[in-house]
Amino acid sequence: MKKGFLWGAKIVVFILLISSIYLSYTQSNDPYRFFTGLGSEISISPNDDRFLFSYYKGGNEQVYRSSISGKDVQQLTTSSETRSHTPRYSSDGKRILFLTKKPGVDEPNVLNVANADGQSLQKISDDSLHVTDALFSTNSQQIYFIGMPASDLGKLEGTEEGGNNLYAADVQTGKVKQLTKKDYFVMSDLAIDDEKVYYKIPNDQDYSDELYEYNIKTKKEQAVTQLKLPGDMYETTFSPTGNQVAYTAVSQESENSSLYEYELFLFDVQSNNTEQLTTLKSSVNSPVFFHKRNKVAFLHDTAWAAQPEEYKLKTIDLKTKEIQEVELAIPKDTNNEVLSSLVGYIGNVYTIALLYVVLLSLFTYSFRKDKPYLIPIISLSIAIVGVIASFVTAAVFDPWAGIGIGTLSIGIAACSIILFLVAFVIKQVTTKRNHSL
Repeated sequence: MKKGFLWGAKIVVFILLISSIYLSYTQSNDPYRFFTGLGSEISISPNDDRFLFSYYKGGNEQVYRSSISGKDVQQLTTSSETRSHTPRYSSDGKRILFLTKKPGVDEPNVLNVANADGQSLQKISDDSLHVTDALFSTNSQQIYFIGMPASDLGKLEGTEEGGNNLYAADVQTGKVKQLTKKDYFVMSDLAIDDEKVYYKIPNDQDYSDELYEYNIKTKKEQAVTQLKLPGDMYETTFSPTGNQVAYTAVSQESENSSLYEYELFLFDVQSNNTEQLTTLKSSVNSPVFFHKRNKVAFLHDTAWAAQPEEYKLKTIDLKTKEIQEVELAIPKDTNNEVLSSLVGYIGNVYTIALLYVVLLSLFTYSFRKDKPYLIPIISLSIAIVGVIASFVTAAVFDPWAGIGIGTLSIGIAACSIILFLVAFVIKQVTTKRNHSL
């Protein structure tokens, strides 16, 4: 192999490796930077004629609506600087709310309200508050939402000064009022009726979730003792009558597997019976009851457990248990889809490992005569130092950073083993060639 060609190959592979690492880093910080596909939340209009959802196009997430059949898709928000997500219809169907955030891990969600067609946009909260969930009151005049100080976003439990609390905002004036002052580390799954707002709080004693209620009239908060929901429920949502609860949970079949599978379940409040509705063997998100039909819509993550998620919008008839997919008539953006796929392949950890092995194999070939095992030894030494550093980092500084360093070091060690095999083959071939000469 000529020296000029060898050095050219090294430079090309090195550039590809650096590009792959860069794309992997940007994807790990923002897996949706180039993504095209459905967002993670849906809503159904009060008369069951429209879906409300968010959709990514080349990393730009905005709110859309469609007919209940998935046709007549209309884009309602158009910001190029923020992502719009978690949309909800008002009880009368005349208005919508949604959250917006700038791309980035620790950027806060801001609450917005608009007409059902996306016009007359009004910002309810500002950047000082991070909103995680929100819904309209039954008379559509108030918005109840869960929020926490944006300055505490991303902090570990026990290190934040203020946690999550329940807030209310007047739709007409936009005036926001804090209703609770418990500073919960986690609050989730808002639901509402004429008198009460419901949400879940983790129980510190058995690590399960407990249902709480805030009485709108008495302004008091208490645990809901009369309704005993099953444990380990996620994304709970009440039916319009309040007699049923749809939720996702780990299926019994996957409890002992390495990857949990989250299926859709239905809980009957009167009989206390639980029924598993799906066996999709992946992950179900955002269950929503139809208002006038005996059906539930949900999102099926067909790429579980990778990021970004690949959601399919589906419905299930609660009587027949028939599942149907709703094909959303969103125009294809070929350029964005190709770019997203290309970034996914180049920024993949397996691609990085392959390029790392190829690059060091080229350097190993350069040392084939005198020191064929030099490069593999250096690579393995780096891996060993990394493993030691991971334990030190986890013990002294940050456990998560230690885990990250350890994972990277194990990957380098695996590549080093391959490099030793490559060096062995190169040495054998070089030795035979020298003997033949």
